[in-house]
Formats: sequence, structure tokens, C-alpha cells
Amino acid sequence: MKRNAPAVRWILFALTGFTLAAVSGRLSVHTVNDTPSYVNYPLNSLTDALLSIRTPAYPIALSIIDATVGLSWVPLLHVLLHATASWILAEALIGRGMPLRSAAAAAGCVLVGCTAADHINTVSTDAPAASLGVITAALLINASGTRSTPQAIACAVAAVLTIFVRPAYLFLIPWIAVAGWLLSHRREAHNAAETMETTLPPSRRLGFKLALSVAVVVVGWMCFRKLVVSDFGIAPFGHQNLSAILVQTVSPQTLRDLPGESGELGRAVADELKRKGFQLPGPTGGSLPTLTIEEQWGQINYGVVWPLARDPFAQRDAVGLVAPQVAVHRRIGDFNRAILSRSPGGYLRWLLLAVRRGVWGTAANLAMHPIFLPMILLGLLGLLIKATKQPTLGPIVFPSGWNAFAVVAISYVIFNVGFVILSSPPLGRFADAAAIFLPGLIASVIAANLPKSNADH
Repeated sequence: MKRNAPAVRWILFALTGFTLAAVSGRLSVHTVNDTPSYVNYPLNSLTDALLSIRTPAYPIALSIIDATVGLSWVPLLHVLLHATASWILAEALIGRGMPLRSAAAAAGCVLVGCTAADHINTVSTDAPAASLGVITAALLINASGTRSTPQAIACAVAAVLTIFVRPAYLFLIPWIAVAGWLLSHRREAHNAAETMETTLPPSRRLGFKLALSVAVVVVGWMCFRKLVVSDFGIAPFGHQNLSAILVQTVSPQTLRDLPGESGELGRAVADELKRKGFQLPGPTGGSLPTLTIEEQWGQINYGVVWPLARDPFAQRDAVGLVAPQVAVHRRIGDFNRAILSRSPGGYLRWLLLAVRRGVWGTAANLAMHPIFLPMILLGLLGLLIKATKQPTLGPIVFPSGWNAFAVVAISYVIFNVGFVILSSPPLGRFADAAAIFLPGLIASVIAANLPKSNADH
């Protein structure tokens, strides 16, 4: 049975994921505003593909699915991918010495977490990118623990695939370097205490090597785009996300007073924001509440900044030098730099408030999760009964392998949310994926402190 145990566990994860998705009605396709840009990706033209706002990995996967079993299978395939990711995490934690019950609790929380519950049936990258991020993290745990070259290569490949599914996961490059170093540093510090080693073991550099290999692929893609479409970037997208924040951190007069073409765009944006009745900072700059910035962000992004940068101005550069998509992207980037140069204080304040928003917003989403909420309430009730019956509460037992999991879980959410708020609000679908390991981090400790059973041996 032990030889077949990993396969049996995968089957259990897959069946659990499928059952929950079926019971909750999440095996039927759900489309969102982003769906057409993935489904209608221009795969028949290299130039058009490189000018798309989407990276190619997910559109290619969708085209294969559509040509074989049909897009109606997307939710099921998302479920299988996420179940596999949760299983790989469980096996990684077991490989680190974590008891089966704690590892299952940790991976189970990932399986049923907020991202899976909200996006598993959506034809978009939220769910599959989160699943691939989990796989990357689990393989990093494996690689740092076993020093296995195949595991390290698999980790790098998973990270590259994740980024090319959803570029918001570019944070994986610095995260792998730091988390890999922390995992190796912790292991080597323990080994040094026993063996009195004084040399720098190769494994401490594992994270940096992996990060460098992923960065080389990403930069290679950017260079390829530069060569073909004259745009050095992973995609001509993202500047408008930041601009929709920046225009809410300065007064309309500041936008009108920007120099050069940025001032022309700034005047148009300021007039449109006023005409559409958006809440704006006062004449002295002031500050809008974080939730107001978040609520207005999408409408300003796609309804104000992007069309104003595209329609009146795009044709100026569309004379064979660069494609209109690139011209618009550059123009919005110049607009952002002009705002930051004129008034950086509003953006810095946004970053501080966005951290706070990300923390309490994520905590609220986790607490309101239909599975986590009853678990929290039952846990509090059990703690109350235990505190009433016992004179003292015993020491908390942390399972083996928990330290490595904690390093990964905590650093993952810090790097992920930190990267998101640089250009976007920490919306639930962003922040929930960042905090995907935190419920399992807590659940693994709770499981370790429950009465023992034979299943744990």
C-alpha cells in the first residue's frame, strides 16, 4: 500500500475537487470580460500574437482544448490541474517529514481555497495560474530539501509556465531567489550545527540559479518581442493599470499641468473624469480612501485612460515606426512617469494603504469562505471548551517540515501582494491567490495538535 500511496492520494484529491466543483455548480463554463482576449488570441499571426495584451501559454492551451474536447471541459481541466497542484504540495510536505494528517490538511485547504472556489470554472487565468504557482512552490520545497537536479529543473519550468500564463506572477523570479535561499540557509544552518561545516554549500545558491534561469527565458522573450514588434516588454499591457491609480492620487489641476504630450493627455483625462462624475482628490491633492480608488480603478482604467490614450493620439506614431498598441502603451507609460515625477507622495501613500487593504481584505475573504468559516467557528468553540475544562492549555506542537512550509507561505504572500500593489489594487482575485497557503499553514498546526490516530504512522 505504501508504494501506491501517492497515487491513491492523487485520486482522492481529484475526486474531492471534482465533487466539490460539481456540488457547487462550478463544472459549467463561466466567462468574464477577459475571456475573449484569451479565446480569440491571434495564433495565426506571429506579429499579432506578440502585440496581444496576453501572453501565449493559456491561449495555446485553450486552442488545444477547443480543438479536442471543447471549451466546455475547461472547468474540469482546471479542477484536475488544481487537484494535482494540491497533491504535489502534500507530497512535498510529506517528503519534508510532515505527518500525513498535517500535510493533508495543508494541501486540502489549498484545494478548497478562495481562488478555487471563485474561479475554477472561469475561462481566465486566475485559477490555472494560482495552481501553477502552487506547483512551483511545492517543487521549490522539494528541490531545496533533496538537492535534486530534476526537481530544480521542474521548478524552473513550472515558474516559466506560470509567468507565461499570467505575467502578474513575475514576482516568482525574485521570490524563488529569496525563498530558495531561506530554505537552504535554514537547512544548512542546521547541518552546520551538527557537522561544523564552514564552507558555502552549493544548495544555498539553488534559489538564485533557478531565478536566473527563469529570468533568462523571460528576458529572451522580451528581446524577441523587441526584435519583431519593437517593444521590449513581456506584453504591451500594464501601464494603464498603474495610471488608473496615479490619476486618483493627484488633483485634476496637477494632471492638466503636466509637461508636453503627457499634459495634453492629462487635460483630456481630467476633463473626462470630471464629466463622468468620478470622485477626485481636492485642489491641494488630498487623498481618496483606498476603497474608493479600488472601486473606480477598473472604470478609469478601461473607460478613461486607455481609450483617451488610444483614440486621439495613437495615430501620431502609427506611421510605420511602431504598432499602435505599442505607441499607446508607451504613451501611457510616459504619462505615468510624468505624474510620479510631479507628485510621488501620493503614490507612496497608496502603497502603504494598499498593504493595509490587502491584509484586512484577504483576512475577510478567508473568514467568509463557506468552508473556512464553519471551521473557524468550530475551532473557536473547541478552544472555548478546552479552556473551560483544563486549567492550562498545553504547548502548541508544530509538525515536522512546518518551518519550510512557513517560509514558503509567508514569503509567497509578501512578494505576491507586494508586486500586485505596484500597479493594481489588491483585489480579492489577486490577493486571495497570494494568500493561498496561509489557511493550510494554520490547519497543519491544528491537525498536529489533534489526538493521534494510527493513520498518522
